[in-house]
Amino acid sequence: MKVGTSLRFLFPAGPQTLSMYQALTSALPPGAFTDRPMGDDDIGRQAQNLIEIARAARAANMWALLVGDNHAIPPQYANVFQPVPTIARLSAETGAMQLGMVLLAPFYHPLLLAEQVATLSAFADVPFIITFASGGSAQAFDRFGYSIGSRGPRSEEMIPVVRDLLAGKVVTATGRSFDVVEGVISPLPRRGVEMWIAGTNDITVERAGRLGDGWLTAQNATDHELVAQLDLYRRTADEHGRLVRPVLRRDVHVAETDAEARAHIEPILEQGYRGLDLSRLLVGSPSTVAARLRSYESMGFGHAMVRHVTGDHAAMLRSFELLGEVVRAVSSGAA
Repeated sequence: MKVGTSLRFLFPAGPQTLSMYQALTSALPPGAFTDRPMGDDDIGRQAQNLIEIARAARAANMWALLVGDNHAIPPQYANVFQPVPTIARLSAETGAMQLGMVLLAPFYHPLLLAEQVATLSAFADVPFIITFASGGSAQAFDRFGYSIGSRGPRSEEMIPVVRDLLAGKVVTATGRSFDVVEGVISPLPRRGVEMWIAGTNDITVERAGRLGDGWLTAQNATDHELVAQLDLYRRTADEHGRLVRPVLRRDVHVAETDAEARAHIEPILEQGYRGLDLSRLLVGSPSTVAARLRSYESMGFGHAMVRHVTGDHAAMLRSFELLGEVVRAVSSGAA
């Protein structure tokens, strides 16, 4: 199995963030997902910590590094690092790792995005990954002047246009949020660009099989849900002659022992963490986390993207060191 990392990009705006998060989640149904900003609340240290984390991921021999996307977050709640400039800066630290972004497809103009990705490729001679998600925040769609009900069609229209532009084609296309007239980009990417689709329900999983080069699972999916969705994804990809690449998404914390890992994570779960419990996290010693990943590999996942639960910078760096042991174990098939 290849193991990569998805980096935290939502950080606290101040000490009030936790209480705001808890007030927000208390109004949601049990198990509902919403992101909790964690880490330092000084923006300069947030940026420096991201750079150090990218270096730690490289030292751990992670396969790939992704950064994410969010819009319309209240500034008193969180600082949001946007993906294109973030990955541009981190690419100076990441070496041979594949690089990528998880983007909310409905909010991007395909011509501008294709130009940005191709330019990133000029500076980082590695394959790029664009993962398209459809988004779930009605507030974000309101801020852009869109209806959240249009998210599926907007994603469907935009993905093939980006693919054709990155392939060097001259494109004329019209969508709900864009027009492209004889569009063409330069430079073209130095390496190939993989286009994954993040799927949290059957509609988006089917879209991944039909349009994508890979499927990134939901981080909050249960193992039972993953089995059913993986079957749907494989069947759809086979029907459309597309590459089958399911990519597991799980949040992680590794410590020297299972007890130490749980002792660090359980207080975070008690405070509230993205509607998740330990059954949907990878928490434990290197051998425990490696065993969990092998169980997902036997399920059919040859790739995994992990994101750290903790916001404690030192604990995260140590967890990355231990993830290096996990990477060696699962990539070699060692016990």
